[in-house]
Amino acid sequence: MAQPKAARWSGRGVPLEDPTQIWLTMLDLHRQESEFQIKVEGTHTLPYTARVASLDREKGLLFFKLFRPLPHELAREAPFVMLFTAEEQRFEAPTLYQGREGHLLYRFTVPPLLVPSDRRRHKRYPFRPREKAYVVAQDGRVPGHGLYGPLVNLCLGGLAFRVDRVMRLDDHMRVTPGLSFFERGKDFPALGIRDLPGLPTFHCRGVLAYATERDGEIIVGVQFGALKEAELKELQGVLNLRDLKQRAALSFGTEAPREVAPREAVPRKPELAGRMSPAGALNPDALLRLGRRSTRVLLAMAAGPDREGICAALGEAGYLLLECADSLDQALADLPTDRHAVMPLLLFDASSMAAPPLAALRAHRQSVGDWLDLPVAMISPRGQALPSSGDPGLPSISWPETGDSQWTVTLDDLAGIL
Repeated sequence: MAQPKAARWSGRGVPLEDPTQIWLTMLDLHRQESEFQIKVEGTHTLPYTARVASLDREKGLLFFKLFRPLPHELAREAPFVMLFTAEEQRFEAPTLYQGREGHLLYRFTVPPLLVPSDRRRHKRYPFRPREKAYVVAQDGRVPGHGLYGPLVNLCLGGLAFRVDRVMRLDDHMRVTPGLSFFERGKDFPALGIRDLPGLPTFHCRGVLAYATERDGEIIVGVQFGALKEAELKELQGVLNLRDLKQRAALSFGTEAPREVAPREAVPRKPELAGRMSPAGALNPDALLRLGRRSTRVLLAMAAGPDREGICAALGEAGYLLLECADSLDQALADLPTDRHAVMPLLLFDASSMAAPPLAALRAHRQSVGDWLDLPVAMISPRGQALPSSGDPGLPSISWPETGDSQWTVTLDDLAGIL
């Protein structure tokens, strides 16, 4: 059986050529059912997402289960490259195509070497969710998709973010994608970061570099396209502030933000076929978690223990994008005025008001449009019956408390999750 020509293989690290270690690495990919990517060597075509379905050590073969078929005209011995992560280290490995075994099942040779392929030329700076730096990425396909989520880390060469929401751009329908949706090389002609320290917005182009699943969350890495001098200067200013913050934390003996490096986790086994969204299999539980995690909630309530308790209940239920305002007037003033903006789910405390605030909501309607498009609910006083607002567009929910999930049904309905 032919083997890839290792002598002409170029990498960015010292190759690993021990056959036993290579076999153990392939066995680990199989045992963990890890998804990775393969691509035709020397081309710029989209890679294929694969996993190791089985192995044959005697014949030196790997059997890859793919998510889309290889071309029928593909010749035997065609050279491919495996791109995967093992022990938090990214590798590239040459392999040869040996033929079709079954439906979406193909034979490949065991690679003769593994080459470290990390491309981190720039220092990466971690970001935590409470810092509210947010990424918006739109691909250039038809129908296009928008990806949204908090920033995980940032450097001059690119970024990583947690995907909390994926929406079709034509009808704004949410979809729940699998890892196969995030193919390496996907172009993002519109890539933006909001609320960076000292930089409200930053826009550029990007290319998807990797995607990995960790504890049920999808982390996507994006490599920036060519940046103009002014864009580099803006980004460097943000990172300089970040560096000063880390140095100050170290000098005072406090904990600096820790970098969270994406690592390959054990993907869940494929779900049984059911309703399908354009971006992947639709799993009800995953959709519920993703929907709650990606829904912005604006709580209008005076600061104090009651507000802290409601925030804890919302967080326990999975509503993590939570903002607070001290009053309904302040909350309405903080709402976006762009008619095409995605409105948050507005909750306000009815116990502090003599009557339902229909006048304030109607005034907001006159200024920006129909407030029925604004998902809003009032929280009933603790332990009391749900008051009627006198308007079908203003529902009431019981007082949110930890350990009680009955009130979440109304919120899920308002958020469009159910």
